[in-house]
Amino acid sequence: MLQPEVRFPPAPRRVPLSLRILALVGGVAQIGWAVFGFASIFLWTFGGNAELPMLGDLALTSGRVTSVKETGASENKTRVWANRYEYSVIGQRFEGVSYSTGSRVAAGDPVVVQYRTADPSQSRIEGMRRKMFGSGAFLVIIFPSVGIVILIIATRIGLRRARLLKDGILTSGKLTGSRPTNTRINNRTVYELTFAFTTYDGRACEAKARTSRTERLEDEEYEPLLYDPLRPQVAYLLDEVPTRPELNEAGELRARPLAAAVSLILPVIVIAGNLLAVR
Repeated sequence: MLQPEVRFPPAPRRVPLSLRILALVGGVAQIGWAVFGFASIFLWTFGGNAELPMLGDLALTSGRVTSVKETGASENKTRVWANRYEYSVIGQRFEGVSYSTGSRVAAGDPVVVQYRTADPSQSRIEGMRRKMFGSGAFLVIIFPSVGIVILIIATRIGLRRARLLKDGILTSGKLTGSRPTNTRINNRTVYELTFAFTTYDGRACEAKARTSRTERLEDEEYEPLLYDPLRPQVAYLLDEVPTRPELNEAGELRARPLAAAVSLILPVIVIAGNLLAVR
């Protein structure tokens, strides 16, 4: 039994680009972009300055420290020092900087320099490192990975919603179950709600929705949903996202260009910031 105010044109429907964008980057995807963007700051600050092994054939030469300065960074509560030095390979002069924690040298001290024979400009003072932080700093990659996982899941859900907006069959489902999950969003528990519905050919099916705003899916006896006629278990509750899709005067899905533009702000900022960091 459908709610009388819910009307959709028959499939296949024309889905405006703005609705496709909202399906892909709206809702949970915004959380993924926020987590990935915030974590990227630490990724490039620490991971981008983490030590990598020097590959290839290595050789040693003598060098001299030209300056020693504090970096303002610390590792395990120990100050990191930047030690600049100069050295020569086959009569050609090079300069470099190596980082150390704890051990100290002074300007003018002689040092042993380790360099790559294929590219003598790549070097370090023996016993020090070329980057500000040790290789353990690469562990910060865990945090942006969480954001990426959220984005992958949200994108798959968004693609499914966009496809159902185009080809899904409209019906309604009745709430038959609700259980809390281990996930929380904004200090609210996410619940998994189960809705029973009947397909056009009489099959009894269930649709599941996860949300921390359960009131949107509990305000009507029957909630409208779209389902895949070939795979009815693939369904989309129209009230699962903050704004139910609406129809315009022509009876077609209403475009939402302003909302789509706003939803793109965060992804654009995050992508641009990471591209600048790569450069």
